[in-house]
Amino acid sequence: MARGGHDRVVAVSHEASGLRAFIALHHLGRGPAYGGIRVWDYRTEADALSDALRLSRSMTFKCVLAGVQGGGGKTVVDANHLTDRPAAIEALGREIEALGGVYQTGPDAGFTEDDRVALAKGTGHLAHFHGNAQMRSAGEATAEGAEWGIRAALDHLTISDYSKLTLAIQGLGSVGGALARRFLKLGCKVVGADISEAACEVAKADGVEILSPSELFETPCDVLAPCALGGTVHDLSISKMRTSVVAGVANNVLGHQQQAELLRDRGILYLPDFVLNAGALIEGAGFGQTGREDWSKEIRGIGITMAEILKRSEAEDASTMTVAVQMAKDKVEQDG
Repeated sequence: MARGGHDRVVAVSHEASGLRAFIALHHLGRGPAYGGIRVWDYRTEADALSDALRLSRSMTFKCVLAGVQGGGGKTVVDANHLTDRPAAIEALGREIEALGGVYQTGPDAGFTEDDRVALAKGTGHLAHFHGNAQMRSAGEATAEGAEWGIRAALDHLTISDYSKLTLAIQGLGSVGGALARRFLKLGCKVVGADISEAACEVAKADGVEILSPSELFETPCDVLAPCALGGTVHDLSISKMRTSVVAGVANNVLGHQQQAELLRDRGILYLPDFVLNAGALIEGAGFGQTGREDWSKEIRGIGITMAEILKRSEAEDASTMTVAVQMAKDKVEQDG
């Protein structure tokens, strides 16, 4: 096994384009590894590698709890060094192709439609892209699964009158915007924030009340849904929260796993990200394996899994994160 319990970790470089990347494949024993490509400004190479290892491990947990026959993978590209981005992404595609199909990739933070076009020149192992005319966007699928997970939490709290609820969303892009529209249709009040003025304008037109990013985590709400990058739920932000539920829609929203305990100590339900945001994975992997386009039944299962986690958390007097991780580890062990 490679470092961190991973089956394979590949360092990728392409001097002509400035490409520096890591491909981390956490678990290949259940089928291909699934996980997107993140293009980001990392402070150091060690930070980039750490992100790849952490995210790919979470993808394994996501696969097993979502019922997807596969394990976790993730690619991170250090955007700081890119000098010819199209050439770099195409070169990355060739490296993914050379893996022989054990890794099926897709979009993640910082990955654009232009990147998709460049990547497709190097590999055909693309699991879920909004450029595929047969499929809806990954953001819509993720939001659908997150809705069912959040509704399971509201059921757990015996909350049924959505007209009295406030949902606060951090990040109003493809996932956060879609999540906002879903809960607006349910009659909820939705407030949100994003550093992108364009995203805020679209959300405002949909009916979202726009707040500044600095005040969102302090605003009174029933559900707080971080939908941007990870690490936003930390000791300081937790101390300011005025919510009943934190819904981990973005990947790795916790700064570290122990913060799930801190949320629990404050009486805040935490919905683990690798359970809640599996909608696009379920739909993308399922389409790739069978060609079937409608995976609504399976995506709705996210709510069933979340309900089980919440029930076990209460019964075992443990954080939802601890319960979810153990459930995933047990399933991996069962699979051998």
